[in-house]
Amino acid sequence: MRRLAFAFSCVFLICSVAHAQFVSSGLYNSGQATNSGGGGGGSCTTTSGSRTTSGPNTIITMNVSDTLVCTNSFSAQVLVVGGGGGGNGGGGGAGGYCTTVGTPTCGLSSSFIVPSGSTSVTVGGGGAGTANLIGSSTVGAPGGNSVFSTITATGGGGGATTNSTVGTPGGGSGGGAGPDGNGPVTGGTGSQGGNGGNNSTQVSPFPGAGGGGAGANGGNSSSGTGGNGGNGVSNSITGSAVVYAGGGGASCFSSTGCTAGSGGTGGGGAGDASTLANGGNGTANLGGGGGGVLPGAFVGGTGGSGVVIISCTTGNC
Repeated sequence: MRRLAFAFSCVFLICSVAHAQFVSSGLYNSGQATNSGGGGGGSCTTTSGSRTTSGPNTIITMNVSDTLVCTNSFSAQVLVVGGGGGGNGGGGGAGGYCTTVGTPTCGLSSSFIVPSGSTSVTVGGGGAGTANLIGSSTVGAPGGNSVFSTITATGGGGGATTNSTVGTPGGGSGGGAGPDGNGPVTGGTGSQGGNGGNNSTQVSPFPGAGGGGAGANGGNSSSGTGGNGGNGVSNSITGSAVVYAGGGGASCFSSTGCTAGSGGTGGGGAGDASTLANGGNGTANLGGGGGGVLPGAFVGGTGGSGVVIISCTTGNC
């Protein structure tokens, strides 16, 4: 009888251990839901996006176009930045800046419902800088749009060329007016950021104007100095303050006596007045505009690419 009781105890112990291991393996389902429609216990995957944590939040950052796949919808903070415009004589405008963080922009509220299922994510590339050709209507290329669900951050406008009679195209932020000796030139109008700077300086070295940033218009030209790029906006969605979407600085028509404009905070490229280099590039994944360049063999800076960032309570995404 004692042997039978001992054998029964051993079998019970083995079964209890096996049951505990099975439950801890994650294969066990008690019948309770692992996801609730509000986002409890959900999960998301991407092809190339990164996942980090900051305090109670999980942050998903997509620096290139991707697909976000989520098991459930959930409430999140989002930041979507378009690609910056390319420089020419004037600086390129920053990419559009759309966020729920701080002061919401682009018609967003203080949070955004990320849908369940598969969502295509587009990260806009920076617009190419172009050669500063006198009298040409060619401007820096606009940046690409960044798109996440129903949010579209438009690309920045390109900087204008020397003696251009047309304003630079508007975008997230407008591109700066080019150097001009014939009369005032107006910068591009920004749709999701600042306007490009204006040029009313018709004396040598005929400086251009800076591209608009998310937080400020591009700088106007002044005597001997190209306009600075407009500053971007600080955003702490990742847990650290980062400035996004600065405009590109401008160059001049002549290198003699020219001081090129600086790039705006938030990745704006600096203008160049050396005759031996391209304009400065906008910073990748900050959406900065490209810097301007003198007429000649070189080209304006390329705009910085955009970014899409999502922050949720850990466990929801």
